[in-house]
Amino acid sequence: MTKRIVLIDDDNQTNYLNKFIIEGSKLVNEILTYSSPLEALSYLKNRTDEEKGSLLLLDINMPIMDGWEFLRHYATQNGNVMVDKVVMLTSSIEQTDHALAKQNEFVSDIKVKPLSLRMINELVKTHL
Repeated sequence: MTKRIVLIDDDNQTNYLNKFIIEGSKLVNEILTYSSPLEALSYLKNRTDEEKGSLLLLDINMPIMDGWEFLRHYATQNGNVMVDKVVMLTSSIEQTDHALAKQNEFVSDIKVKPLSLRMINELVKTHL
């Protein structure tokens, strides 16, 4: 089974660094990066069944569509069925974001940036 992480963050530099850290872990077979949540939704909608079951690392604060709106679209296009694990990544220490993540049935976890090797090890072990 392919272990796949999909990075969704509007900041290309963050995606680059996160991909570098994930590659260094050698725990994942494939890493996809999207700086546009709309492109990420398109990929998730049009992928094969074999590509389902990924770990999505989703930024909360994005200008075109924030992480919460992304989740609403994701849920709608999947018929409210969870086919992936979603971990919200945020630089926010706002308790509101953390509370919303814990209440959202589509969110498996929330982590505060920056991503670390230790965090990736934990996320892969727990969610893939």
